[in-house]
Amino acid sequence: MTDIQHTPLIPIGFNVRLFPNLWRPAREDIAFAGAHGFGSMQFPTLNRGLDADMLGDSIDVVAKALHQANIVAVMEIVVRVDETGLTTSGLTPLDVLEANLPAITTFPCACVHWHLVSAKTDAAIVHALETQLIPQFAAAVELAQKHNVRFGFEHNALAPGFFADPEQCVMLLEAVPGLGFVWDLNHTPPDRLSDHLALVPYLTMLHVSDTPLPTVNHHLPLGLGTINFVDYFHELLRRGFRGPAILEIGGHPDSGGFGRDTDETLIDSRMRLAKAIAAASRRQTDGDTAVE
Repeated sequence: MTDIQHTPLIPIGFNVRLFPNLWRPAREDIAFAGAHGFGSMQFPTLNRGLDADMLGDSIDVVAKALHQANIVAVMEIVVRVDETGLTTSGLTPLDVLEANLPAITTFPCACVHWHLVSAKTDAAIVHALETQLIPQFAAAVELAQKHNVRFGFEHNALAPGFFADPEQCVMLLEAVPGLGFVWDLNHTPPDRLSDHLALVPYLTMLHVSDTPLPTVNHHLPLGLGTINFVDYFHELLRRGFRGPAILEIGGHPDSGGFGRDTDETLIDSRMRLAKAIAAASRRQTDGDTAVE
């Protein structure tokens, strides 16, 4: 069986472990990634901008390590906003993007996205903000294009989270030309699968973890839930997706809390995902059609 781990079509990656409860210098995670067949890494951020204190080295040192390991860097910018669309320190999502530009451009990042989180649980407030923030999404796309970066947004798993409704995702994508979409497979219940597959033409990258469907958002290591990754990736490949697939394991109470993304778990989940993508690729070559 052919293992696609060294091909550039779908480089498998993971979250760089720069979290307070599970921190190591970024260069150590880069060395780990290079030694175990990972092709991409997703960097978390700070509202003030990713810096040497969080990375453990200067941005330039980390960029050199990424280049030497032939790792594709991507970035997730989690922005928690209130009913006015601002962070607790009064920043807009666009302010946070601009603060992280030094790392984005120096690494450089191939894809960057916002994962907006609401401080409120009122669905009406969230839906209003989804529309009100459209000009900032447009400005973010324009800024990213100047730096040769693909900019996108991630949906949330359940309402009233931002863009939990696929129809709202479509609304935003049609309103902002050039905007990309980040699909988290473990955020999608089976009855909305076809709606998210319809967004494949907009996909910049994937988030991958397992969950006991129809329950979503458990962020389990692969094999501990019920997602059929062969079927999913058959459809993704058939519809033309080529981009990073980031393992987002742990970090949610339903998955047992933080710290599930150990070296051993990431190695095992990478292997399972590589095998699933290889099987999906063979199915595509053989002309089989997956059931949506």
